[in-house]
Amino acid sequence: MVIEDNATIVLAGLRNLFRPVRDQIQVSETATSVKEAIEKMDAGSFDVILLDLIIPGTTPKENIRALKRKFPLKPVLIYTSLDSNLWRRTMWSLGASGYVHKNDGRDKLKSAIVNVFSGKIIYPEDVSTGNETIDFGLESQPNTLSIIEKEILTMLVNGVKYKEISNVLNVKSNTIDATIRQLRVKFGAKSTPQLIYILSEQGLL
Repeated sequence: MVIEDNATIVLAGLRNLFRPVRDQIQVSETATSVKEAIEKMDAGSFDVILLDLIIPGTTPKENIRALKRKFPLKPVLIYTSLDSNLWRRTMWSLGASGYVHKNDGRDKLKSAIVNVFSGKIIYPEDVSTGNETIDFGLESQPNTLSIIEKEILTMLVNGVKYKEISNVLNVKSNTIDATIRQLRVKFGAKSTPQLIYILSEQGLL
């Protein structure tokens, strides 16, 4: 089952990647929200849940919690364009069986689907730090980024709007705006695109 706000586009892509006879993988159900999936899906109609991390109007945490309550025996594989170690660990801690980037390619996605279907869990590489308390303060050392700064900028790079970033990270929109302004001053950038360029050049993003 695929849960994705752009379900039609993603479904077309997945059907190009996988053939039921050749790959033994088929999209049997689609939904544009977790609420829709829970309301209309029967657990017997699918084996694996492919869940987009960022779905407008909701948060990743509430989405996976709702799915695990409704379908506790179904593995959830996060399929997202957001490359984030923080969210890998967070989703794993809430019951996700794996986390795949949308640019990882067919083979990696197929391997992940097969593995989680078989009951395996794809652990984050830094799983040993998964129980650490994460500080969401705005402070960071010179020439470094704090966790929340990096998360905000990573989502901006991936096209996520301020409102959705605010919703996902559970911070106020003016906090996001203030963070970007502080970083522009800190790194001598005149605009957000220039800030992203500078950080990329320095290997910070």
